[in-house]
Amino acid sequence: MTPAKAPANEPIDAVYTWDGTGDLRYSLRSFGRYAPWIRKVYVVTGGEAPGWLTRTRPRLSLVKLEEPVRDRGAAPDAVAWQLFRIPGISRQFLWLDANLFLGQPLAASDFLTPKGGYRFFVEAADIPPGSAAESLLNSRFGNRSPRKQVARTPRFVDRNLLEEVNRLWEKPIKQGAVSLETLYFYFLVENRLQYGVHEKAEITPDIYRSAPLSDGKQVRGMLFGGPKFFSLDGPSSFGTRMLLWVRYWRKSVFEK
Repeated sequence: MTPAKAPANEPIDAVYTWDGTGDLRYSLRSFGRYAPWIRKVYVVTGGEAPGWLTRTRPRLSLVKLEEPVRDRGAAPDAVAWQLFRIPGISRQFLWLDANLFLGQPLAASDFLTPKGGYRFFVEAADIPPGSAAESLLNSRFGNRSPRKQVARTPRFVDRNLLEEVNRLWEKPIKQGAVSLETLYFYFLVENRLQYGVHEKAEITPDIYRSAPLSDGKQVRGMLFGGPKFFSLDGPSSFGTRMLLWVRYWRKSVFEK
């Protein structure tokens, strides 16, 4: 394997893994506002989808949960590992959750290193000891525990590298017992042939924060003058939905 480089001027898609929760429409609108350069958005679901999402749109595609999974016996939690199988997906893509929003303009350079590799963000907290991903990493690269938890920001993924990690640890991945964030991203920074190309960066409040949807004050602070990325968790109230509508009222380029 040769060290991966992130070439410029390649198309970049985005992939949501959606389980029926979160305000997907408003998340899409935040991306339409702050990252209109995304070529296409894929929404991976378990078959259910909002009515507005089922209509044909050139830049927005609905992918049923089982479609990217070659092995029908794979555990549901393993589906994120199979995103590279989505037909037509770009070599580089953003992977994100439906409850994640952009509060400021986003550029591909936010995820690229000066050496042409990829950057991912980590929390201050350590990964709990004994996790499956840490055990696999330690067995291949030596014991480097504790590692920091990967933040729930958009994650910049290389389709070819994701496929390679799938081949290396096929059985535990199919069993659904391994975190993609931990195994994939730490594989990038700890692999000898990739060493020094990719990097992890500590998260700061101006980059990412999260808040419960039930806390109107925090939500208001996130929506108006908040960090670059933020997530809103839990059920939303009528007031919170109104705030989301006010902030992201205009349809995105992906909805049209």
